[in-house]
Amino acid sequence: MQRMHLIILILLTALSMAFAQFGQNKVQYKNFKWYYIQSEHFDVYFYKGGYRLATYVANIAESSYVDLRQDFDYELSKRVMIIVYNSHNDFQQTNVIDQFLPEGVGGVTELYKNRVVLPFEGSYAQLQHVVHHELVHAVMNDMLYGGSLQSIISGQVVPVPTWFAEGLAEYFSIEWDTRADMIIRDATISGYLPPIEYLSYYLAYQGGQSLFRYIAEKYGQQKLSEILHKIKGSFRFDGAFKSALGIDLKELSEEWQKAMRKEYWPDIANRKEAGDFARQLTDHKKKKHYLNSSPTLSPRGDKMVYLSDRDGKQSIYLMDVLENKVVKRLIKGESSTNFEELKWLTPGMGWSPDSKKIVFAAKAGDRDALYIYDLEKDKFIQHKFDFDGIYSTSWSPNSDEIAFVGNMNGESDIYIFDLKDESIKKVTNDIFSDSYPEWSPDGRQIIFVSDRGNFVNPDSIPPDYDITQHNYRNTDIYIVDKNGGKIRRVTNTPFRESDPIFAPDGKTVFYVSDRNGIYNIYRHDLETDSSWAVSNLLTGAFQLSMDRDGKQLVFASFEEGGWDIYLIKNPLDLKPVQLTKTVYFQKLEQKSKEKKAVAKRERITTDIDSVQKQVRVPKSIDYSKYVFADLERRTRVKKVKVKLKEKEYKFEDGHYKIHNYRVKFSPDIVQGQAYYTTLWGFQGYTAIAFSDVLGDHKVFLGTNLVFDLRNSYINLQYLYLPKRTDFGVTLFHYANTYFSGYYGLIRYRNYGAWFLASYPFSKFARVDMFINWWNASLEYFYLDGSTTQIVRSILPGIRYVFDNSEWYYTDTGPREGFRGAFNFVVSPHYTKNSPEFATVLVDMRKYFKLSDNYNIGLRLNTGMSRGKNPQQFFLGGTENWLNRKFNGDIRLTSVYDVYFSEFITPLRGARYYEKTGNNVVLFNGEFRFPFIPYMQLGFPPMRFGNIKGVLFTDIGTAWNSDRQEGFRGIKNGRLKDIVMGYGFGTRFFLSFLGFILKYDIAWQYDLKSSSKPKHYFSIGVDF
Repeated sequence: MQRMHLIILILLTALSMAFAQFGQNKVQYKNFKWYYIQSEHFDVYFYKGGYRLATYVANIAESSYVDLRQDFDYELSKRVMIIVYNSHNDFQQTNVIDQFLPEGVGGVTELYKNRVVLPFEGSYAQLQHVVHHELVHAVMNDMLYGGSLQSIISGQVVPVPTWFAEGLAEYFSIEWDTRADMIIRDATISGYLPPIEYLSYYLAYQGGQSLFRYIAEKYGQQKLSEILHKIKGSFRFDGAFKSALGIDLKELSEEWQKAMRKEYWPDIANRKEAGDFARQLTDHKKKKHYLNSSPTLSPRGDKMVYLSDRDGKQSIYLMDVLENKVVKRLIKGESSTNFEELKWLTPGMGWSPDSKKIVFAAKAGDRDALYIYDLEKDKFIQHKFDFDGIYSTSWSPNSDEIAFVGNMNGESDIYIFDLKDESIKKVTNDIFSDSYPEWSPDGRQIIFVSDRGNFVNPDSIPPDYDITQHNYRNTDIYIVDKNGGKIRRVTNTPFRESDPIFAPDGKTVFYVSDRNGIYNIYRHDLETDSSWAVSNLLTGAFQLSMDRDGKQLVFASFEEGGWDIYLIKNPLDLKPVQLTKTVYFQKLEQKSKEKKAVAKRERITTDIDSVQKQVRVPKSIDYSKYVFADLERRTRVKKVKVKLKEKEYKFEDGHYKIHNYRVKFSPDIVQGQAYYTTLWGFQGYTAIAFSDVLGDHKVFLGTNLVFDLRNSYINLQYLYLPKRTDFGVTLFHYANTYFSGYYGLIRYRNYGAWFLASYPFSKFARVDMFINWWNASLEYFYLDGSTTQIVRSILPGIRYVFDNSEWYYTDTGPREGFRGAFNFVVSPHYTKNSPEFATVLVDMRKYFKLSDNYNIGLRLNTGMSRGKNPQQFFLGGTENWLNRKFNGDIRLTSVYDVYFSEFITPLRGARYYEKTGNNVVLFNGEFRFPFIPYMQLGFPPMRFGNIKGVLFTDIGTAWNSDRQEGFRGIKNGRLKDIVMGYGFGTRFFLSFLGFILKYDIAWQYDLKSSSKPKHYFSIGVDF
């Protein structure tokens, strides 16, 4: 959403020839051919290989909507569109959402058209959860906002907090599970469970989910629907809770946190923290990061590789286990095309038998790849295959065979890659989700996790098996011969088993299971087919790995808000332990007993009168204490056909009818917005956006009509985005008036067109080719409206951009990485009054992260312009300077100064036009740090959070090449043609206005003395 606004703002200002738009790229590697099917309430879009996924999603969506209709007590007013991608790699290419969707984003519901976009990532259980979760958003959007962002932007409704939206989606989709229980248990015991007002900043998903679970258990499930309807009506958000529950949010927060303490604190008495059970190898608190996972011991057990974000990005590290010391970072992730993502959600790495190499999977541009990394040579070999996704690698202990999970066309199977002949062999071949393969000690068998249930014989699976009727939520452990064939089921429980490994004897298996409500380590004897727990942990164990001799076992565990790795000595000597069920599992058992009792009573009732129909009569409700409002006031929408009859979307044989996708435009948003420019100050306009369902074709119209066309802003843009090369064309007319004390009223106009072709080489690099056609004029009304200056020009150009910088949502600028842009633009002879020049601009920015909240930013911006009419660079000031100052008067007496010049900023301590010329050099250095974490004013009653501080120095110069005296850097010990400034500033996030307010105080310094301070109030992000 923010990126769309940025595009419009850019186009409504005078397009600078040297404008370098940074930002990482969304690359369309594939040319998708789209189709869609329809169900009763949903339109599901898919492409080649995705029909089975589309039918599954359609069926699950209808099944979920049956529950949601009851949960919300609401019927959809519009059909919901669901776009399904075969993999996460394809999902990242979507144009429905402008932002890049990193690993960890499993689905999204946007508000322009209330579209749901989601990928298949190998698990039907996960896909079912994501469908239900996103449909909660879709139904909520339809109910509260009319299915469009328009009502929020127009101010008719206020959006609900993130914790409310995401927490409710999690609760309605899964209610509760052991993972959520683990996180809230840890937050409660460790003391970081935030009050409700801070949930949107931390624990928005599980915290909100826990709160709604508490409300449902204490006040009744129907209260959730009541709260929603009161929010939809005339109640304020806080008032909706007060009206429904009888207490305000502060009281509710205190009640909820007290209930969590009562539920989880008793767990401390009879369970162990991971550090009490094993030796801690990593410490996320000490390094102030989040993740240490996927531990993999070398065959000798002296080394370990693992994934960590200890330096800010997901990377692979090598640790000396004996010394408990990180040796080095092997692979830096998320910074290059080869290692865009390291699969931290579906981990798995393997060592070669000689301990000299490791294997892992990573996203490498258009596809996933297997990587063989040589630790001694510090080199890697990449193997790319035609899969939708590759995960969880494992190296055979006595050969050059590598097992991995491959996703293809909605199926997740086990494969083996032979390094000698580079052949691939399929081990499992069915619709079930198989994961976490590990080799037996003799290299003949593979143990893995699957949701296949009793389908252990491939011949027993019907070719048209309906996965929607399968219990894919339960996972067990299985063993298969590496050549495929019949599968042996190791565990058969109603719980979830995962992360299996063989012990060195080949007769013993270790795995984790949530049989008591917490994932503990279990040992299984394959000869006696018996299992027992060997750990009794407070939060759980995951991702097991054992050395070749069985002397050491490592695992990952979640404690105190982050993941760490622990080591157990002599795991084969661990004794059986008795486990007690968590309160959550005890409640599940009680519910199960109650359901069985209800079912028994219903059977008895049916036996007494088999022909009597059972109907549920709603209980009478006392409405005397209710306040009724016009609940449709905020969301009146035009009635459209929502439900389809089955014969309209299915054939007689039950198969869905497939339709070819056709481009149809529909409005996304109509919005009034203000923007600020250096020359003209604040201005307003109306923005109208249109797009098709897939977002591949977008139209933007920006207008600011003033009297007639000659005085108005009109901007029309079309973007073509479905291919790898993006194309854009813009038609524009800009007009600005200015009153001069000497010339009277003057008007600037510029009309023409802008054409762009942008080719991304990768997520981080691209080349833009563009051509502008400009017709600029200056009119003096004081001189009877006669036009005194007309300039026409055609300006072709090319721009190369590289950007692997890292941002965090609370940052005012990048915190790590590099940004660079090379711009070249020419203005050839076009008409007799066309400027003739060629300009080169280079902008390089480097960021050094000292810690999560402290960083240094360095920038070098240099350029030159040559030709008959070289372009002028105006050095000084800062971008979007509100209390602007000029060296002399504002330069509005020449078309060249307005449309064919370039402001070079920031140079604080100086004014606009401090130095001018056709050559420019500017260096900036900033130290950025947290200044005031939180501030609340008594009057006006306002809160400010995350106020940033900055220390800076700027130094630059601009000069003309034909100046007779030449360049004079320093004269008599003072800076002459060089301008230098230093100072400090603060950054305020004004979320209610949608921008960052910056205040800087700066002094100009000439090597001998400093000037009086200059104050800079501006808006925007830091460089």
